[in-house]
Amino acid sequence: MKASQYNRWKHPLICLLLLGSISPAFAGASATDSLIVASDLVRIKNIVDLQVKPDGSELAYAVRGIVADTTKHAGFRYETLWYVNRTASTAKADPQKLDPQFTQIFYSPDGRRWAVGKGSNKRSQLFLWPSAGQEPQQLTTLEQGLGTVRFSPDGTKLLLSSSLTIGDLVKSKDFNPAGQVPPWSLEKPADKGNASLLAEPAQEDRDGSLPQIIAYLKHDEKQDIAKVTNKLQFQTENSTTGEIRFTHWYVLDLAAKTPPVPLTRGFRSHTGAEFIGNNKVLLSIETENGLHPDRVASTDLVLFDLSNNKRQVILGDSIHRFQVAAVSASGRWVAVNRNRQNSLTVGELFIYDTQNWKGNSLGVDRSLSNVQFAADEKSVYFIASDRGGRTLNRADIKSRTIQTLSSVDGGIGDYWVNGQKAFYTKTTFANPSELYRADPNFKVGTAITAINSAWLSEKNIGIAQKSSFRNEKGLEVDYWLLKPANYQADKRYPLLVEIHGGPASMFGPADASMWHEYQYFRARGYAVLFSNPRGSSGYGESFLKANFKDWGPGPSRDVLKAVDLSLATGVVDSTQLFITGGSYGAYLTTWILAHESRFRAASSQRGVYDLYVFFGSANVWPMLKRYFDGFPWEKGMRDILLAQSPTTYAEKIKTPLLIFHGEQDNRTGPVQSDFLYKQLKYLGRDTEYVRHPHADHEITRSGDVGQRLDQLLRTYEFFERYRH
Repeated sequence: MKASQYNRWKHPLICLLLLGSISPAFAGASATDSLIVASDLVRIKNIVDLQVKPDGSELAYAVRGIVADTTKHAGFRYETLWYVNRTASTAKADPQKLDPQFTQIFYSPDGRRWAVGKGSNKRSQLFLWPSAGQEPQQLTTLEQGLGTVRFSPDGTKLLLSSSLTIGDLVKSKDFNPAGQVPPWSLEKPADKGNASLLAEPAQEDRDGSLPQIIAYLKHDEKQDIAKVTNKLQFQTENSTTGEIRFTHWYVLDLAAKTPPVPLTRGFRSHTGAEFIGNNKVLLSIETENGLHPDRVASTDLVLFDLSNNKRQVILGDSIHRFQVAAVSASGRWVAVNRNRQNSLTVGELFIYDTQNWKGNSLGVDRSLSNVQFAADEKSVYFIASDRGGRTLNRADIKSRTIQTLSSVDGGIGDYWVNGQKAFYTKTTFANPSELYRADPNFKVGTAITAINSAWLSEKNIGIAQKSSFRNEKGLEVDYWLLKPANYQADKRYPLLVEIHGGPASMFGPADASMWHEYQYFRARGYAVLFSNPRGSSGYGESFLKANFKDWGPGPSRDVLKAVDLSLATGVVDSTQLFITGGSYGAYLTTWILAHESRFRAASSQRGVYDLYVFFGSANVWPMLKRYFDGFPWEKGMRDILLAQSPTTYAEKIKTPLLIFHGEQDNRTGPVQSDFLYKQLKYLGRDTEYVRHPHADHEITRSGDVGQRLDQLLRTYEFFERYRH
């Protein structure tokens, strides 16, 4: 099949939570119950990283879980542990657990095992992990700590990244030996030539001279008495900052046994680096256009020759972001992701021949990730987000013919493959995460871990059934219906409609983040419906763009059509419909409530409800340009944004509504929920508002476990008030 004919293609799997031990508060609750209960959340584990020795004889994998913290009520913490497994047989092997101080494990091309962990200066450093039970040997003492590691093909050289603040970079002898300041403005008012960066320190005195007052105010900032920012993008996920950071790289020559040597310089982040052969490095660098980093949307690919320090710009157009996705072992082929920031596009994957730097797009109308070249360099592997699944695929480099190696009924995470065997992680409706071994064509897979299957073997798990329909635009919309536990054909059951966020996201068997919630409500007697309305990822660029300037009416028609079709199956009681969603899903939930009266109760979580306010409340404010083609002050935009905002129609919302928001959620901003709740409460509607202290937007995926359980149980309890 040619790439141009390839029409069946999901978003990157969002890995969820896991466990090591169970809190005493839940220990007796789930040991014998066959149905999923709330406390099973802390039993779920996920494999979040996979590394394999080049010959396939050993693999290392990281398991993230949840362990009890008995010092506080509903106390838990996340824990990630690395395991090493010898893979001589296909049987499950008992893995060796490694020291928890190490946060990364990986192998060099010559088969040696390496690790990143806390070094003598309490920052992340590189360690060599010899065999035969010897102690790991620390190789680096980078002042700012170690980020990413890349090896040359012969294993003799390493690229090491480090992150620096602008203050660190101004003073850095490694990356700014001339002591320069940025050529672009810090955008600090009246700070001509960024002179504040070079100001001589003065003795602080609040009653002293201006330099002494400035020194005093600087101390206030260090003590968190005040935060000062001149950044456009000052909102983080859960706080605010005025800090500007840069990524730079060192080269470490193992054969020379010398300290790491700085490779990059300047006031631009070098977001990626890969060896091309043993003596050249391909760097991805933010475009130098004279602007503050917050205003730079593109990156260039620059080839650096280590033998003569010459630089050559390979790709760059001041529009796209070019990122190296993979390099073949010989350096002949390079896979490059090209995408346009803040645009409704899926991006493209190009394969370049480094002999002439001519490239061709694979032409796959899906978001692609985790790219790897085959050992023989005749083909390239990649994962595609496709129709609710994450499929593994192989493309012939010359013909660009694509073969799909796995089903959309699951989600492939990490993988490794050579000519004899393959290893991969997978998520399904039956199991949120396991590690498998297979033949190189991925036809016969055998689980070699039992991190979840061991306890799930005693559980009653439901498998959602997939259906689809064509909407009025001719787009095929997928939806899944999960029948309640102990379903009987002569009964009708309450239906819970789940709506995903994004909106460029997707539900389906590859999504581990919702696994527990689906199974929990199923166990409580609900049928569960989830769908991928227009605007979802995993269905190509036309589908992705189908909600442009149409966040509410069109997508809501898709969701409600799935509801109608589910009612037609005879499984659902039409008088007991409930609806919930998070983020954009909360937006669409409340939009539906303002235009429909069929639901008995609803829950909206960490949502955006007023698009006019969204520009100020959210750190993802560029979405307004992407989806509505403008910002609030621009001509005609006020009317467009208010017409698409659920708060405009709050008076029409009569359905009882439970609203959640994390108090440190800067993705959408808690003011969004404040606004909606206050409207509904003033209007006398049945509404309740739950704010979770210290929680950000990721509360239901990687947030405080006690708060995750609280939100789940409060949602269930609220719905039960209206269930009959």
